[in-house]
Amino acid sequence: MAAVSLETTELETLIETCLTNPRVGMQVLNAFRVENGKAAHPANYGPGDLTRPHDSAWRAALSGVQADLAV
Repeated sequence: MAAVSLETTELETLIETCLTNPRVGMQVLNAFRVENGKAAHPANYGPGDLTRPHDSAWRAALSGVQADLAV
């Protein structure tokens, strides 16, 4: 997948907001899903409908982001 340049201060704000406001979290998730070529979740799809990623999946994703930020 091609690298995308993201502003870390914007990401920080989004992540903080996603942790406190599930509606924003779903909007952000859909934005990333669409960017990754997936269909957006329907409007009535909520945080309770999400599957919980396995620890190894989110840890690998976090490691990838940390590596990208270290460059």
